[in-house]
Amino acid sequence: MIILKLDFKILLLSFISLFSTLTASHCHAELSEQNWSLIKEAFFSQRTINNTDLIQVSAPLGAENAGQVPVTLMVKNQANDAIKSIYILIDANPIPIAATYKFPHAFNQLTLATRVRLDSDSTIRAIAETQSGALLMATARVNAGGGCAGAVSEDEAAVRASAGAIKFQLNPPYRLHESASATLQVKHPMYTGLQTDAKTKQNKPAFYVKNTDIQFDGISVMQIIFGVGTAENPNVKFEFDLPVGLLKQTVQKVEIITQDNEGMTIAKVF
Repeated sequence: MIILKLDFKILLLSFISLFSTLTASHCHAELSEQNWSLIKEAFFSQRTINNTDLIQVSAPLGAENAGQVPVTLMVKNQANDAIKSIYILIDANPIPIAATYKFPHAFNQLTLATRVRLDSDSTIRAIAETQSGALLMATARVNAGGGCAGAVSEDEAAVRASAGAIKFQLNPPYRLHESASATLQVKHPMYTGLQTDAKTKQNKPAFYVKNTDIQFDGISVMQIIFGVGTAENPNVKFEFDLPVGLLKQTVQKVEIITQDNEGMTIAKVF
């Protein structure tokens, strides 16, 4: 079982420090595109990031719901330096990293659709890291705001009782022995740590599903590190080539393994 690790507390503290000069309160940070240089330095230091036509990012220019903004990636891979990770970053969010997608096996083409939160109008960036360490970027602009903070009124006990429920389905056109085409849904409130409890008026602690490993017959085909910029009830629809080890056999078992930021692990077999 592969579990990816990301320490939310350390990440949150680093960004509170990083953006302290930009806002009096990190709960209501509004980071414009001019702050990309700070974000780039925090995540990638002095590494060069080149724009690419290998990736297309599609998102609505005007989002109806800032807490559920649809984003679609279309990626064409390269045989000589395959993509191993894709980072989704949102310039205007208090914590810019929304998700990281890791691919243990090379693919030819990828289509991936998910939903994110926006704290205000922002550029959304998809940054791919290749096997050699090269960084490639594509962007989309979205006008929306208020998806990261606000008040939460759900009953805490009820939310936690159902948190982590996993749904998974194979989608047509699923091509046997050729491609993985599926939808993953995880029921979870994805509390950002920036929201207020509507009843107590106190800050609501972060509570979110973090690590997810998707395995076909024990072979990990995609690993996801969700951040609080991922929308409530994470939904990921994807299609890409199956690993070579699965091309000549019928997939008998799909296992989804998740872990939240409090260390609770849930595994489900389909």
